[in-house]
Amino acid sequence: MRIPRVFVPPGRWRGREEAWITGDDARHLTRVLRLAAGSELLLLDGSGRAYAAEIREVDRDGVRAVITGPAELPADPGLRVTLVPSLAKGDRMEDLVQKATEVGVAAIVPVISERTVVRLTPEKAGRRVERWRRIATEAAEQCRRPLVPDVHGVCRFEDALKRLPAGGAAFFLWEEERGTGLKQALRSRAPVREVFLFTGPEGGFTPEEAAAATARGAVSVSLGPRLLRTDTAGVVAVALVLYEWGDIG
Repeated sequence: MRIPRVFVPPGRWRGREEAWITGDDARHLTRVLRLAAGSELLLLDGSGRAYAAEIREVDRDGVRAVITGPAELPADPGLRVTLVPSLAKGDRMEDLVQKATEVGVAAIVPVISERTVVRLTPEKAGRRVERWRRIATEAAEQCRRPLVPDVHGVCRFEDALKRLPAGGAAFFLWEEERGTGLKQALRSRAPVREVFLFTGPEGGFTPEEAAAATARGAVSVSLGPRLLRTDTAGVVAVALVLYEWGDIG
């Protein structure tokens, strides 16, 4: 059986000697996988370090694991890709977070744009973000990533534009773009270390939003002749960037 991987948050480590696993992770290890004292684990601290460990104690409060040595995992992409998707309906945001994490996204900044259908109260938005963070953690564990993508709180489109990296690149995926495709835009310039990708809601971005993005230095691009759902477009865009400039393929 593949050795289970668990991200252990700060505050659950005792130096680098042992870790305390609680909540859903502990229940999954003990009730689903039926692990007991003596079972092997791979623990990750969320900063890129991994450790081989052994379960020493299981009780109703959680699982205590003792570190037995360092472990190696495949490196995360050297290129940092931040996906900025407009909120999508139903479970599409969950699918987007999961698949983008598997592909190699570094951060996700969900935004409310002009045509966003989903409207969330601050309380509900907070619960959604916590859910997306949990999905990102589970996806990172499953695909052997050493880092969990940063899932930021929901913000407005114009506020996300203010986060564009100096010296990086930003691409604004717009279905009205007819002149430049994402592949062409990537191949026409030298690779950079950080990329922002903006994807629109079900109704697409408005011309005013496109103008605001390009005024901030983003390049308007398309993904080709077919109109993709917002969750599909985000994953395809991340994959294309990491294929051209990163570690895919």
